[in-house]
Amino acid sequence: VFLPETVVQFGLFGLDWLRPQALFGFEGLDPLVHAVLLSMSINTLVFVLVSLITLPSPLEQLQGAQFVNVYQHSTQQKSWSGGVAQSEDLMVMAQRILGASEAQALFQSAATRQGVSGYLPEPSEEFLAELEREMAGSVGAATAHAMVGQIIGGTPVSVHDLMAVADETAQMKVYSSELEIKSQELALTALQLRNANAKLTQLSVQKDAFLSQISHELRTPMSSIRAFSEILRGVEVLSPQEQVRYASIIQEETIRLTRLLDDLLDLSVLENGQVSLNLSTGSLSDLMDHSVAMARVGRDAAAMQIHRNSADERIWLYTDLDRLNQVFLNLIVNAHKYCDAAEPKLQIIVRQSAQQLTIDFIDNGTGISYENQNLIFEKFSRIGGHKSGGAGLGLAISREILQRLQGDVIYLPGQNGAAFRIRLPESVIGGAARADMSSTD
Repeated sequence: VFLPETVVQFGLFGLDWLRPQALFGFEGLDPLVHAVLLSMSINTLVFVLVSLITLPSPLEQLQGAQFVNVYQHSTQQKSWSGGVAQSEDLMVMAQRILGASEAQALFQSAATRQGVSGYLPEPSEEFLAELEREMAGSVGAATAHAMVGQIIGGTPVSVHDLMAVADETAQMKVYSSELEIKSQELALTALQLRNANAKLTQLSVQKDAFLSQISHELRTPMSSIRAFSEILRGVEVLSPQEQVRYASIIQEETIRLTRLLDDLLDLSVLENGQVSLNLSTGSLSDLMDHSVAMARVGRDAAAMQIHRNSADERIWLYTDLDRLNQVFLNLIVNAHKYCDAAEPKLQIIVRQSAQQLTIDFIDNGTGISYENQNLIFEKFSRIGGHKSGGAGLGLAISREILQRLQGDVIYLPGQNGAAFRIRLPESVIGGAARADMSSTD
């Protein structure tokens, strides 16, 4: 380091007593002595100032304590030589950590190997090491070493032991956190399995009820067909009116049986995704007129009032009109069957937005109970004690149809009656314009 000439002649900062050749007023000393004195003074001042301003870390404090009390610590951390061990105290500690039976077996085995009578062995180095290994599986190696070290003569715990205990504690916290996460995952999985099992049990019960109902639905028309056909064949004297009546009953039961089989086949085809859609363009108003007219066939037209808004139904659709008519017909027929109001009414509300088309079917009956609202669309479900009910496949078929049309059907609670909403995507709206474009092509 080269100092300016002014510092050499007049001292640092112009202070004469800081001249390198006469530091602190001492003149005539060797320049090397002056340099060492200046360096030591500056380093000591900086060390004291930094020590006063900053605080040592916990690790530095532990290392400092070990350095200051170096003669109080053993040079061999794992050595058990020296010290008067108390076997009874070790037994008490081992029973608390390992359990009474396991600790007694360990001590008895060690005493037998040493040739000592009783169950308390001599606290030899080998036995203490074995005891430490056994306890390490429960509390950790560092903790076991520290606990045994305290009992065999009050040996102070070293910084190394403290750091090892701290590391094991941190690892145990990590393992505990991981176990807690795994426990939560297992609890969630168990809950999902219970829900799935409950669902399967419910489906099994519904399937049994469905098969029982289907058997009844199949047996009834077949029994009628067989009985009246035997009458027509076996009875020789029948008036023309009776013949026509019996033949009409056979025809009605045949139609009923055919309809049931068609529904089962239709549902199977829809669920397997084997249905092909016949897309065409049509008016929603015309389609609704056709559905209402078909629903009233064989029924008193005045039995239920149907309220519609023709202006809202002036919408062109591009979809499978026959399948959509099947859904409309099912909802209207269900309202005829199950609405228990004194003066049954059905309101059909159409709403159109930029994203979708919604069609609500709302009657003024008592509606469907909350616990059954999630079951009405199940194919194995049939609720209520209505004698006019069929096999309970209509809503399941309607849901499958609308899913194939990229829509859905849901139940609307809180409408003071049974209410169903059909939702169709915007892709089915504007069928007339789409048809015009396809015709120009």
